Amino acid sequence: CSQFAIITAWNPKNIWLSKSDNDRNNQQLAQDVSHTCWCSVQVGNKDFTWFEESFAVQISQHAALELGRKYQPNALYYVEGEGLFLLSCLEEQSKAALGNWRSRCR
Repeated sequence: CSQFAIITAWNPKNIWLSKSDNDRNNQQLAQDVSHTCWCSVQVGNKDFTWFEESFAVQISQHAALELGRKYQPNALYYVEGEGLFLLSCLEEQSKAALGNWRSRCR
């Protein structure tokens, strides 16, 4: 697919929750995206000392931001073609280009 979101329901509003609370939130998110093509992914820092369990979901940018409003991450990733973008889920809703998404995969 050429367009998809990478989103999590972990730690809404950047408030650290327990793994069980985060898992429960992600189960609800999984139900919300079950109508489309999706897979589980882990998103983290370069050495993965920090990561969040997330989903790659084939949805529009608009639908991704709707989920962002519901699950309240500070931001989510969106892929368009080969480009990776960081979309703010906060009020300003900025969009920052981060380069090629494939170069960040392991």
